[in-house]
Amino acid sequence: MFTRTARSRGWTLLAVLVLGLGALGQETGEVTVWASLDGAPVDVRVVVQGEDGVVGIFYSPAAVPGIARFSLPVGNYTLAIEHGAGFARGAEVREVTLRAGEKSEVSVEFPRGFSPAQAWGYYSADLHAHSSASFDGSTPPDELVAVQMAAGLDLGFLSDHNTGDGHAPFAAAVAQRGFPVILGVELTAFRWHWVAYPVEAYVPNIDPMVWMGVGSPAGVFAEAREKGARVIQVAHPYWSGAPYFDALGKPFFDYGFDLVEIVNGEFDEDDQRAIERMFRFWNEGRRYVAVGASDAHHWRDPAHVYGRPRTYVHVAGELTVEKWLDALAQGRAFVTSGPLVNLTAQGGVARPGDTVTLTAGEEIRLRAELFVAPREAPRGLALAQVIRNGEVAGEFALGGKAEATIALTDVPGTSSWYIVRVVATDGDQAWTNPIWVEVK
Repeated sequence: MFTRTARSRGWTLLAVLVLGLGALGQETGEVTVWASLDGAPVDVRVVVQGEDGVVGIFYSPAAVPGIARFSLPVGNYTLAIEHGAGFARGAEVREVTLRAGEKSEVSVEFPRGFSPAQAWGYYSADLHAHSSASFDGSTPPDELVAVQMAAGLDLGFLSDHNTGDGHAPFAAAVAQRGFPVILGVELTAFRWHWVAYPVEAYVPNIDPMVWMGVGSPAGVFAEAREKGARVIQVAHPYWSGAPYFDALGKPFFDYGFDLVEIVNGEFDEDDQRAIERMFRFWNEGRRYVAVGASDAHHWRDPAHVYGRPRTYVHVAGELTVEKWLDALAQGRAFVTSGPLVNLTAQGGVARPGDTVTLTAGEEIRLRAELFVAPREAPRGLALAQVIRNGEVAGEFALGGKAEATIALTDVPGTSSWYIVRVVATDGDQAWTNPIWVEVK
């Protein structure tokens, strides 16, 4: 019922089954991948490609980071071994040849890579992620911690459809690893979806009129907040299967949400529409916060990867879940599929989510540090834009460099907002939330 045809959700489970069953009845060999960073074992995602494309995706188990072991039919393979999902460093690529009954070992010591947490104080989470507790998911909740740690996320996150059944096994697994976690629920009606967090495990009570998309979700939002929800996030607002923003202008549309997914999975025209809608919201003075998430359901899906895209939030001092959520609610965040952005104003005094007060004729001084890591192949920064009130105020060609700094000085005539958009050479994008300017 909720298969996302536009984003290939329908074929995903079949693909997972094919990958898992393809080796039956064939002679096989065994591969063991040993992975470390700074001498310590780390979680990895291993994408195995044969002559005809991806033949398997494997992870180090949650209980034993640093080792991934799997069997494959005899043949020649390319292994893309990832820790960080292409945000901190590229994949380590290795070639292996397997013969019947033989074992092959691969050792990887990852380079340290770039850390926006250490450099800028930004910490990441994938704010829409499913486990097998969802009726359409296949990722074991007690293994999801390894999947998200392999992606290099700083906080774990879970939001299954109308259930918290995955909360306990996921929370128990993350506790063993010392991984901070946010537990949520995707409030799932036939026509609309929202993600509420943090919440206790519960089954939402969704009125039939809301279920069919002709009733106000205000009661659903209120119930979620009673269950502890700090924020309510509109999921994939223009996806044809659950387009909540298609209800805009209807008497039952409720504005009582906090966050909007401007990017859900791989960027497409639905996401572009969501971004343009956010511009209109911001121009109306509605300070909703833009977020991005994978909406991944299957850990062995080659097309939808946990942690890509993701949301980075700026936290001052030591990271805690409470501080991260508070900063997210204030809009101290950027959304990215690859590029990383540290946007500040007035010499570092302000950042996304802040309001800068100016007198008439006074300048806003914007500066952004940018970085992009390789993924399976080299890539760089293509361009950056400073956008004021939905229009490009400045554009910068970046020439494929891995790192860059841009700056723009502007004199806003009226109260305004400014964001930065960054595009990598492979098309991956990042979007900041606004720095708000009030002109007296």
